[in-house]
Amino acid sequence: MDLRRRLATEALGCGLVVVALEGSHHVAEHLGASATEGRLFMSLSCGAVLACLLWVLRPLSGAHLNPALTFADALGDRTPWREVPLYVLAQLFGSLMGRLVAHRMCNEPLLLTASPPTADGARFLTEMVATFGLLVVVRGCVRTRPSATPLAIAGYVAATVWFTDSRSLANPALVLARAASSHVGVMNPLEVESFVAAQLLGAALAVFLFRWLLGGAPKPAPASDAGMETVVFECADAGPAHLAAALFNTLAHPDRARAVVTPPVASGSEPPPAVEALMRDSHLRPAPLRDRGVPASHYVLIEVAGQAPGMDARVRERWSLPALSLTDEAGARALQAALRPRILQLLTRRGWERLHVVSSPTPDGPRALT
Repeated sequence: MDLRRRLATEALGCGLVVVALEGSHHVAEHLGASATEGRLFMSLSCGAVLACLLWVLRPLSGAHLNPALTFADALGDRTPWREVPLYVLAQLFGSLMGRLVAHRMCNEPLLLTASPPTADGARFLTEMVATFGLLVVVRGCVRTRPSATPLAIAGYVAATVWFTDSRSLANPALVLARAASSHVGVMNPLEVESFVAAQLLGAALAVFLFRWLLGGAPKPAPASDAGMETVVFECADAGPAHLAAALFNTLAHPDRARAVVTPPVASGSEPPPAVEALMRDSHLRPAPLRDRGVPASHYVLIEVAGQAPGMDARVRERWSLPALSLTDEAGARALQAALRPRILQLLTRRGWERLHVVSSPTPDGPRALT
């Protein structure tokens, strides 16, 4: 997905998180809930909404939804620093728009608080610890329990409501959004700087801690080594295998799996012009041709209707596709639509999915967090 769409996804996600946070506050006040009940409202709504957003938006932009996570991702050499300001601006913009929508939903004016700032050493430590814990959960979960990442993050954020006095759920974007509030005592604009500094410090400490903890662990093998999981895509016609491998490499975790293509002998090693144009427009880098000296861990045979069925005993999966004309753009896009859900299922089943940022596979493009 190109950068503009990823930024729009981040803004959308942050806006919905703010709407959930402020909506729960409003409902709690409207129902006359006590302070304890109000925390329960906020914990349940924010945790559930965050889990849903992570599941839905993660394949689109990576679903950082948090400048602290983007900052930590850049510290871990995963997201280019040149994209960090754009991600942060999108997240802040989305949070402010979410604040505006929430206030209109609740029929409240969008006003800045006039209460004096209350930030002190205890609140600074609270924000730092909350963000540090969030990054520990994210990095640890990605390394050990990838499929549980959305639930783990949502559960931790919901729990911060109960074990800390954090006013922003360890999210600098929510700091700014909550500072633009008409609720007295929520957050003063003069507190923004100290809260954001505490959260970024907590994120940096978590990154450096995991670098030290994993210092003795073996580093992921390069793509050319036998330690890298290699998936071979094969098809009797040029085009389907090339597009499938390019999509796979865009969606797969770069340290866990990569796809290569076995070109059909009869039709040559180059995909049709329509498929090449689609890959170029979608910023999909062509997958390399298979090196027979590198062992493969998984074979996928793509069978298009009308072709003779393949009989290769090495094939672990066979994907049957309807007959498609790859001579025009419509046929190439139909092929992409047919391949994408199958690739996502394969990645999820094998634990190869790119868990956070999914973008164009440029050499310096963002990679998954940790």
